[in-house]
This record gives sequence, structure tokens and C-alpha cells, in this order.
Amino acid sequence: MLDDKPMSFWTIMVGMAVWVFMTTAPTESLLKRAGKTFVSGALAFGLSSDLAERLAIGEGTAAVAIMAFGLIFLDTATTVFSDRKFLTELIKGRFGVKPDADSK
Repeated sequence: MLDDKPMSFWTIMVGMAVWVFMTTAPTESLLKRAGKTFVSGALAFGLSSDLAERLAIGEGTAAVAIMAFGLIFLDTATTVFSDRKFLTELIKGRFGVKPDADSK
């Protein structure tokens, strides 16, 4: 299963995992940083061959792109979903509740 990838691919994966781990916010917990690193690495491992085939690029290049954009997506999602006020207003809006209805 893991043996069909060349050593260069695994070097890229390890390098990107270190980069992802180091570039996540140092204020985040170690577990959260490790989780983001694992998720972006798993996405890269699982999707790199498909992306490489579709875009006619190398699998290592595809893995780098997936891990980098995966980290950006994860950071954005973490920020959006941790903002309780934003989520509350979004949910209220979906149910047709006016934003000022609870402040009176």
C-alpha cells in the first residue's frame, strides 16, 4: 500500500508535514497543530495521485499544493467556526431572525 510511492514523494510529504506543523499558530494547542498536520497530510496522500493525473503534474507537486491549500482551508474553517457571534448571526439569518431582535 505505502510501498508504491517513490522515496521523493515521501521526502516531500515529510517536509510538508514539518512545514505545516511549524506554520500553524503557536498559540494553538499541540494536539490541534498535530491534527491539522495529520489531516492535510492525509488529504495529500489520498488525493495527490488523482490531482497529478488530472493536471498532468508530478505527484509530489500535487501533494505540496494539497497540503498548502489544505492548511489554508483548515485555518480559515477553524477561524470561522470558532467565532460564536458570527455563527449565531449566520444561523439567525438562515431562520429569518433579525439581528437586533435579541438586543431589545
